[in-house]
Parts: sequence; structure tokens; C-alpha cells
Amino acid sequence: MTNKNEWNEWNEWKGLTETEAAERRVRYGANALPVPRHRLLGLILRQFRGIFNLMLLIAAGVTFFLGEPIDGAFILSFVFLGTALNVYQEHKSNQAADKLKAYLLNTITVVREGIEKEVPTETLVPGDILKLESGDIVPADAIVRVARDLLVDETTFTGESIPVTKRVSASSATAADEERLLQGIVIVRGNALAEVTAIGQETQLAHIASTASTVQAESELVKSVDKISNFIMKVTLLTLGFVVLANILIEGREADVTGLLIFAIALAVSAIPEALPLVLTFSLSRGALEFAKRDVIVKRLSAVQDLGSVNLLCTDKTGTITENHLVFSNVYPMAESPYDPLVLARLAAINLHERIPEPFDRASDEALTQAQRQIVERYSLAQEEAFDPALRSNGAIVKQADGSTLHIRRGSPEYFFGEGLISRAAVADWLQAEEEKGHRVLGVSYDDGTGARFGGFVSFVDRIKDSTIATVAAAKQMNVAITVITGDALKVAEAVGREAGLVTESAEVTEAAAFLALSLAERKKRLSSIRVFARTTPEQKLELIQLLKEQFTVGYLGEGINDAPALKAAHVSMVVQSAADVARETADIVLLQNDLRVIVDGIRFGRETHANTMKYIRATLISNFGNFYAVAIGSLFISFLPMLPKQLLLLNLLSDFPMMAIAFDRVSAQEVEQPQRYDLHSLYIIFVTMGLVSTVFDFICFGLFYRISPAVLQTNWFIASVLTEILLMLSIRSLAPITKAGWPAPSIVILSVIAMALAVGLPMIPATAAFFEFQTPTMAHLGIILGIAFAYLVVTELVKRPLSVFVKKK
Repeated sequence: MTNKNEWNEWNEWKGLTETEAAERRVRYGANALPVPRHRLLGLILRQFRGIFNLMLLIAAGVTFFLGEPIDGAFILSFVFLGTALNVYQEHKSNQAADKLKAYLLNTITVVREGIEKEVPTETLVPGDILKLESGDIVPADAIVRVARDLLVDETTFTGESIPVTKRVSASSATAADEERLLQGIVIVRGNALAEVTAIGQETQLAHIASTASTVQAESELVKSVDKISNFIMKVTLLTLGFVVLANILIEGREADVTGLLIFAIALAVSAIPEALPLVLTFSLSRGALEFAKRDVIVKRLSAVQDLGSVNLLCTDKTGTITENHLVFSNVYPMAESPYDPLVLARLAAINLHERIPEPFDRASDEALTQAQRQIVERYSLAQEEAFDPALRSNGAIVKQADGSTLHIRRGSPEYFFGEGLISRAAVADWLQAEEEKGHRVLGVSYDDGTGARFGGFVSFVDRIKDSTIATVAAAKQMNVAITVITGDALKVAEAVGREAGLVTESAEVTEAAAFLALSLAERKKRLSSIRVFARTTPEQKLELIQLLKEQFTVGYLGEGINDAPALKAAHVSMVVQSAADVARETADIVLLQNDLRVIVDGIRFGRETHANTMKYIRATLISNFGNFYAVAIGSLFISFLPMLPKQLLLLNLLSDFPMMAIAFDRVSAQEVEQPQRYDLHSLYIIFVTMGLVSTVFDFICFGLFYRISPAVLQTNWFIASVLTEILLMLSIRSLAPITKAGWPAPSIVILSVIAMALAVGLPMIPATAAFFEFQTPTMAHLGIILGIAFAYLVVTELVKRPLSVFVKKK
């Protein structure tokens, strides 16, 4: 129990005046790290760190060195065009993210002029008095002035996960480590008043940040794309090295080494899917935009796609399954108590109207009669005791005008059983009846100076949301299981689970402690069938998430300080806006509205994003490499280049623009039914099989035209390559038959028609034909090319069918 001297110490700190705070803000600036200058320039430079753009720049440099400025300039224009599109899209994404950050304005409670105020952390100044409690992240360096049972997590600085105690400091100049709170430290338990000593760039955290960089874990998306990129680079370089050497050996002294090198460079450029970063950016930004429309902030852009791989969603029931709007239901009074349990529950949060009320607080206040309200109004707050997750209770000391005090504790029934204030047997029947109805129960105790006494129970009902049943059904359609991990009693959790459609039999519900007490083999056997874990402690949440990760890709929705370890452990972490600071900082995704339906929609968006990304990867690998091998091998059988470098670059440009629009393609319901992953083995099987088909048709084109003249072969092969690559994209965008795949997005259709028209039209325009060294095709040749393109589409569709069966089995 807090003594009177401690109340006086707490109340004597009046803090700065608003005038003093304003003056210091001008002197010290904002409590924030500096915004990077020249961010747009940094964005541009970052585009050239990728392996594809580096290869293109090297290719351009070598081409200039070999005395071919037109081809070199063409390669550079290709690089800068792609870079400009990337920069524009990412810059727009950054601007949107900056606007969304306004929703995530961090605030903290300070004491100014003797009044507690909630202010943005950026406005803090040295000398401000912070009011800190469990779940807060310390927003600036400070020293402890008043503390009650203060326990903090200093993992950020020490690496030690064991919480440490902080004590009160008497002096700012000589404060010891155990009296200081550094920015970024998490308040684990208790509450405190702390005086700010340093802000912004002067904090210890800022000094560390200026000398060390933080390494972020790469997502599965980044790892998979890197694997694909490395594969493409190795195959391209090995093949080109072989082709150049083979040509030199075949032609001997007559070999045009310079021309061969320029040809090899252009061929390498044609094989590189340089639009892959752009397609990823488009796809992820589109997903993030869809999230933003639903009041969801994506902190890590790749989380949009990672969410698509989730097949198990873990969440608390409160606010997601249920409305998080409690309504008073019943009381269990104690005959010998002079206080009504509902009045005691309300007094435990007497400063209700000075902050955002908790659901229990609001429900208690709404249920008061006029007479009960008059009793509550006779008291004022002397000391608030923050919620203790370990004890599952919180409290307050209230006093009347005559100076008499009342110490109230409010918490779960187990707290009062553990304290020996009431026996479980005495209230077992009443508790069981309430819990079977799905009601949540709070116990209350009071101490008026003669010792703590049990004051009774109050029960509340939290009804499930109207959207819950439909959301659960939608998740099942996408093969996403939902598991509730809650601290509520077993019967309460089971009742809610049944009403929501998650639970059909009692075997699907268990207490976390009972489950974790099972043998490892039994746990693994039962794990996938459990839909509700009840009476779960924070430590057990982490253990459960780690177990579930062995069998599932786990998305976890949390909000409390003790959810942070589980959030870090999950594959994709989500929190609501009202979550504790440390939980919000940890999460990948922040929900401005606590709605499970938004998350399920997000999983669908993630799968759509992944599906469109895979469409581009499949199409570009097959078409680029099919053409790449045909042109490379064809060069060994003729004394001239089968396609000129500038023609290869133009081919790449025309075929890539429709493919880039695939990021906005429609996605069928079948494509989002299963969790999405980068199955590289299946991808390589499709690439090799379909690439072989593409190569065969390229050789058919080669065989039909190479005897006529170099210009005829180069022109006709160019036109045929553009047409077949676009038709391949339209076919491979779905593994279903093209007649059942549905219409592509309008942007794909428009860009495809434009690219085909340019492929046929450019060789017919004298100026462009001369620049690219085309020869105007005859109508007969155009007819043959269209016939080859149609036959290619038919064969592609036939070969695709057994491949789709193989991929489904995988």
C-alpha cells in the first residue's frame, strides 16, 4: 500500500509552465532525430545498388568503350527510364507514408502547471516531468523523481532481457545508472515521474544511432527475389561466355570480336528482367494503398506480400472477435461489505474522464444508478496503481473531503483467490454460471485502513461483432485458420469461440498451462486442432507462437506490452492503434480500427500481390530466356548477328511495358485460396519447360527467314519475338486455361495492343526502320509471323495444363 509521504512526493511536482515549455522548444528544437536531407537524391542513388541496374551500367560503359555510342546511349536510356519510373513510384509511396504517419502520432503524459496533459513526444523539452506507466516507451533521456514499484526493460542498451529496478534520484548532476531512464527503455511494471534531461540528437539512443547502423531481418520476399536474381545472373554470364568463345573459335581470325562483345552485352540486357524491382514496387504499393483505404498502416512494405503466406492468424478475442464494448451484467455482493461491488469497480478508475477509458471502466460508469454515482462523486484520486500483468490487477487510492482514504484493488478472480481474500469453493457455482454465458468477471477488494477485504464480483458481457461470423467464414475459404489466444477463463473463451463459429467441440479449447504441460509429441499432435487457448500468460503466448511457427506461417495480432516478444516471434506482426508503445514499435502493420475483417482482407491482398509478382517472374523468365538461347545459339550457325544489339534492346523495351502493368492485374478466387510462397523449384520447372517451347518456336522463325537476308531475318524475328512474348504473358498470367482465366486488367490490354502495333509499325516507318536497320516486311511474311504467334499460343496452352497440375500438387 502506498504511504502518505509518497502521495505528497507525487503531487509536489508541478512541472514547467506552458510559457517555459515554449521557450525551451525554441532553444532545444524538436524531440526527434533529424529527417534525412536530400532524400530524393538518396532514392535515386539506391536504384543503382541492385544487381540488374549495375549490370546494365557496366554494359553501357563497355559499349561506349568499344566505340558504339548509339548502342551505349540506348542501354543508358533504358536504365534511366526504368530508374525514373522506380524513383517516381517509390517517392510517391514515401509521400503517402509520411501522410499516414500523422495517424501514428506518439504521445506521452506530462505534468505542466500541476496538470496532467497528453502531448506529442516531439514537443517534449528538457525539464518536462513525464508520467510513465506500464507499457510506455521512454521518449527522451530522463531521471527518476518519484517511483512506485518501477521495473524496466533495458534490452535496447544492455542486451539483457531481465527487467531491472529503478530508484529515485536526488540530483540531476550525479544521477547513477539505476536512477536514469534512457530513451527507448520500456516500462515493464509500476509507474513513475521522471524529469527530462536530454531530447532529440542529444539522447544516448541518438548517439548510438549515429555511430552504428541497425540491421533489419530480410523478409522472405527479399530473400526469394535475391535467389532468382543470382540464378539469372549466373545463367546469363555462363551462356554468354560460351557463345562468345564458340563464335571466336568457329570464325577464327575473321571473327568481329568488338561486334560480338556488343552483341553479347545487348543479349545480356535482353535476358535481365530489369522491371522486376518496378513490378514489386507497383504491387506492394498497390497493396499498401488498399490497406490505407481501410485505415491500415503498413510499416514494412514487404509485409504486404508476406501477409499472403499466412495460414494461421492468432489474435485475442477482445475487440477483434468481440465488440470490445462491455455491458454490465451482474454482481456478486458480499453481505458484510458496506460497498457495492460496482461502486468499487468504478472507484478503481475514478479519473475516468481525464483519459481514454478502458472497456471495464466505461461499462462500470454506464451501469451506475444515480445514487451510486453520487457516492462515487464524493471521492477524488490520491494515487493510481497501474495494471500489473503478473498479478492481473490494478488499483487506486481514493480519498474523501474529510481525508479518509480507501485502497481498492480490481482484477481477475485468480488474484483474489491467490491473496486469500475469498475461497474458490465459496463462489464456484456463481463463477461457472457467468463464465458459461461468456461473461467476463472482475473481482474487487477494499482497504479502509483495517486491512484488505474482498468486496465481491462484477460481471460484464462483450458481444461478438456483427461481422465476426462472416469474417471467420471468409478466412476458412482462404484456408486461413484463426486461433484465439486470450487471458480469459476457459468457459468464457469457449462460449465466445462457439458463438463466432471457431469452436464446435470442447476438445478445441484448452488452457495454455494444461496444453504446455503435455509431452512434446502430444503437443505437436494436438496443436493444429486447438482453436482457443485460454488463461494464457505473456510468457505462454511467446511459447505458443514459437510452437505454432513450426507448423504454420503465423500472423499475430497483439496490443499489450507483454505481446512484444510474441509479435517479434511471429512471421507477420500486427497491432491496433491503441496498443502499448512497445507493441506498436515492434509490429509490421498497425490497424487504426480493431477489426479482424481488415486482416483477413489483408491476407487476400497479400496473396493477390504475390500472384501478380509471380505472373511477371514466370512470363519474363520464359520469354527472355527462350529468346535469349535461340538468338545465342542461332549466332553459331550464321556469319552475321541474328538480331542487332539495338533491336534486342527495343525488343526488351516493347515486351516489358505490358508486363509491368501485370502488377495491377485481376486475380481469380482460386489464386487466393491457398497461402502464397515462392516455390523456386516449381518456378524453375515451369521456366525450363515453357522456355524450351519458346526456343523451339524461335528456331522455327530462324529457319524460315535466315536464308533470305540478314535484314529480313532480323526484322521478322524481332516482330515475331514481340508478338509471342506478349501472347505468352497473356497465357501464363494464369495456370488455368486462357478461356477460364478471366479478362486481364484494362491497362494490360491497352499496353499490349500498343506494343504489338509498334512492333509491326516501326519497321514500316522509314525513319525508325533506318535507325534500327529494319527492312519493311512483306504481307506474306507478316502472315507467316501471325501464324507462328497463333501456333505458339496454342502449344503454350497445351503444355501449361500438365504444369498446372504439377504446381497444385507441390
